Amino acid sequence: MGVLATLLLGTRVAAIAAMLAADAPPGSYVVGQPVDAVEQPESKTVVDRLERGKSYPLLKRGGPGGAWCKLETPKGEGWVLCARAAEEVAPAAAKPQSPVRWSGNGKCATACEVEGLFARAPPQLTAADREVLQMCPARPDASVSRGDVQRFFEAHLDDPRLEKALSAAGRPGDREAAVEWLTSLWVGSGPRNAFTHVFCGDDWGRESIGGLHWLPRYAQLESEHKVCYAGPVRRGGVLWDGVYLFKFTGVMPWSCAVKEVGGITVQHDPVTIVAVATRAFVRCCPRSGKTAVGVYAASDVGHQRWRIACGTRNGTYGIATFYPVDDTPTCGE
Repeated sequence: MGVLATLLLGTRVAAIAAMLAADAPPGSYVVGQPVDAVEQPESKTVVDRLERGKSYPLLKRGGPGGAWCKLETPKGEGWVLCARAAEEVAPAAAKPQSPVRWSGNGKCATACEVEGLFARAPPQLTAADREVLQMCPARPDASVSRGDVQRFFEAHLDDPRLEKALSAAGRPGDREAAVEWLTSLWVGSGPRNAFTHVFCGDDWGRESIGGLHWLPRYAQLESEHKVCYAGPVRRGGVLWDGVYLFKFTGVMPWSCAVKEVGGITVQHDPVTIVAVATRAFVRCCPRSGKTAVGVYAASDVGHQRWRIACGTRNGTYGIATFYPVDDTPTCGE
């Protein structure tokens, strides 16, 4: 399909979707006309046939030009060429209230009064950064799918950093087994998973924001006015020895939760983070599958130290969380 044809089709679908979106639940996509949901953007493998006028949960947007929507269908996850998600085209229910400055007193922010932490200098993104950003959910109550995490590991399995992590785990050689093990480590059997927690953030519907220890995702949410910067954690500034330490809060309707202490490293390559976390799991988490917390350090990954928690938070035993700290190491290489 040519670019012009794609744009024309997208415009037509948008017009139909806009008429239907008012009755759609948040985080959903309304089908303007019957369409096939396919396995991957531009794929010919059909997952399900979607019905006109029906809404489907929107998992994320991505694909060529960002013009595709990944939906949850009765027969599995599938992609459609989309115009705009329902939450983007639906009219606002009411005029937003005046902006409120977050003060930790339970008030929900409806806008940000202070300038964003990365408003003037957003982080420079790599191809791997963009991969992970496209994996992050388009709605706050969703998680990165197991299939997306598995494909990410498959694509980067030959990276020397992951190869070293797999060697430390005693799992070199068998590609299929290595990908399966890595995926199970980061995505358990439950609805939550460590990949979403660390890279995208979760628990948006609770009092405290969960995870979100990755710079590009925070900057993305800040630019989309879904989170507000709320000041440094310590006196003397927000940046301490290569780590940003700051408070932030969700913005309605995305979230009313807050983060009292957010720790995010300046260096944000996702493959490095995955590899170091996997090595930390091997060194700090008992092979017996017991819940454990450790502070990991290794000379070849710089001076930064990382806290890792392991357990069954995500349904099966694996990584629960991973974030930078300045505590004394308790395990490492």
